[in-house]
Parts: sequence; structure tokens; C-alpha cells
Amino acid sequence: MSGLVQRPGLILFCLAILIGSVAALWADVTPEMVTAASVVAIIAIVLGEQLPLRIAGRVIAPLTTAPALGLILSPLSFGGEAPSAWTVLAVVWLSILAGGLVARARGLSVVEGSLGSRFLGMVVTTLLARGIVSDGQTLVEWAFDERTHSALGALGLLVAAMVGGLVERGLDNVVVWLAERGGWRHVVAAEVGPLAGISAATVATGPLIALASPVLDWAATPLLTLPVLLSYLSVQRVVATRQALEEAVVALSRFSEITGLTRVGHVQRVADLSVAIGREMGADVVTLRAIERTALLHDVGQLGLREQLRGGATIHASTAEEATMARSVARVIAGTPQLAELTPYLDQVRTPFRRTREFGEHIPLPSRIVRVANAWDDITEGAVSARAQAVALERLHLGLGYDYDPEVVTALERAVAWR
Repeated sequence: MSGLVQRPGLILFCLAILIGSVAALWADVTPEMVTAASVVAIIAIVLGEQLPLRIAGRVIAPLTTAPALGLILSPLSFGGEAPSAWTVLAVVWLSILAGGLVARARGLSVVEGSLGSRFLGMVVTTLLARGIVSDGQTLVEWAFDERTHSALGALGLLVAAMVGGLVERGLDNVVVWLAERGGWRHVVAAEVGPLAGISAATVATGPLIALASPVLDWAATPLLTLPVLLSYLSVQRVVATRQALEEAVVALSRFSEITGLTRVGHVQRVADLSVAIGREMGADVVTLRAIERTALLHDVGQLGLREQLRGGATIHASTAEEATMARSVARVIAGTPQLAELTPYLDQVRTPFRRTREFGEHIPLPSRIVRVANAWDDITEGAVSARAQAVALERLHLGLGYDYDPEVVTALERAVAWR
């Protein structure tokens, strides 16, 4: 039970297994249902599970969701009878499960929470489209009825797909929120950007496949999934570019450790703690990225010092040494436009908080956070004992309002308490 609490995504996966198993038991699959259109949709779902997209800390499978929604919303009719909601849901579940098993067999990682939220979103769409009967018709039957205006029918299918998509994204965000134990603000903010774009395109493709299936038959799924595939490739390229930059920053941040200027693990601990503080303060995704990069690069300037700092701790640096480090790190990142925006943040890490009160000088939030996180790790030297943390807090409180921002120190205490 404790494992389930610590892994909320596993709870969603177990719920998906439960609902999928019930659907399989209640399903009424007949030989007439094995058509070219249904087989192509099943193959597309299985293949889609082999191409997950990792973006903004989430894992989505647009090439699974689009054909699955198309299958759920299509006017399926076998021998003059439409399959039940349980039957359609069982086919979708078994296809997703088969895709996940194939992915595992190929050595790919399968994120249980992502798979669970994806299927549960489809459960909601299936319920709306095929499980609710009004005036003797389900939503799918009403949408394709000759008496229904085609635009209204298409809108109804789109709404059903959108509600399911929102449920999927909501459940995925809950899992992330529980895992990170941060604020809702940065979790929801991660949905903006490429993730929102490809999610919207995926949700819209499902109804399009359904509307085109009476005319294009089995060809509707591959033809109308093609735009989602192109979006997938574009977003994948953006993600790969960002990842390459992040890896370059991490590699650069290790120079001070490799050369023995700082303690092993210091930079990464400062980065992790800085991000945790930023989340406690409600920083958005863009600011959190700037905080993390600033923390990773804050000690690179030590490469320009003639003499090594005692213990590699910048809290022992003189004013002249701090200025030298600031100039050195500025020269290092000057040739990288993507990192140029970090220059003022890295320069202001050395600025004591009192200058804000005494001279009205603006110190960016990333600089104030990294200054506190760096001082904490310099004092504790990575120790996690209660005594080491008590000593570090006492030292920080002595410099409260003078060296360190009180608001940041308060957020640090909350962040440390979570650990």
C-alpha cells in the first residue's frame, strides 16, 4: 500500500487495468467486427505506443490517442448493429496493453501513470459517445443521423473528445503534482506551449477520423493521423534541441568538480535545492529553468581564480574573487546566445540582499535563490543530519536581510522539510 501512495501513477494504471478487464469481460466481439478499418485502427494504436513523446516532464502518446479516438467515435456497424461501449472500450484497452507489452519487449520504458491517464481519458470519451443514451440514441448515433446537422454532429464528437483529453491531462498533472509536491501553478504552466499544441491537434484528429471513416473506410486512420505524425516529429525536434542544451549546461557545470575546485555533488545539490525553493515560491516553468541553469553554472567562474577557495565554498570568497568569478563565467557563456540571458543572474548571485533595501538595487529571483541554496550547501557540505541543517539555518538567519532574502530562506525551510 505504501508503494501505491508513493507512486500515484501506479494507482491510475491499476484503475485502468480494472476498468479494462471489466470491459473485456462484458465485451461481445463477433467475427463480423474484424474489418479492415478496425484492424488498421488497432495496428495504429499498437504502433503509437512505440512512439511516446517526452515533453515538459510528461509522457504522451499522440499517435495512440488519435486513432483510438477515431475508433471510439466512428459510426461502427456490424451486421446492422453497433457494438456496445464495453466492446469498443475493450478493443482500445487490449490494443494499448498490447502496444505497451511490445514496447517493453523492445526495451522501451513504459510510464504506468501516463498509460493509465491516457486510457482513463478514453474511458470518459467512450462513456459520453457510446454509454449515455438520450431519446433512444447515443451521441455517435445522433451525430451521424441524417436528421442531425453535420456541423452539430461534428461539434458533439469534438466535445466528447475534448472532455476525455482534459481528463487525461488533468490526471497526468495530478500525478506530477503529487510526485513533485510543488504548487499547482508550475504544474499547470507546463501545459502551455508545444505540449498544448500537439494535445489539441491530437484531440481534434479523433473526430476527423470518425467523420471521414464512412467515406474513406480504413484509409481514414492513416491519412488523418499523418498531420499528428508531422506535429510529433516537429515537437520531437524541439525537445531534442532543448535536451542537447541542457546536457551541455550539465557538462559545463561539472568542470569545477572535475578540476577539484568544488566538492563532488555540490553543483547538482545546489541546483536541485534551488529548483525546490523556486517551486515553493510559485515560480513558473520558464523561471524554474533559469533558476536551475543559474545554479548549475554558478561555480564555473572558479576556473578563473588563481588560488583555490577553501573547500571550494564561495561563501569564503572575497569581493575581488567574487568579481573575478563573475567575469570568468560571463566570458565562458558569452558565445552561447541561448545562455546569454543568464549573465545578469550569474553576476548578481554574489550581490548581498541588503543592496536591495539600501540602494534599491534589483536582484533577480534566480540570483537570490541560488545565493541561499549555495550558502546552505557550503555550510552543510552535503550532510543531511538534523544537526548540520540546524547549524546551516542558524548561519542563514544570522545573515537574514543582510546577505540573504528572508522570503527565500523561508521557502528553503519549507523545501528542506519536504525532503
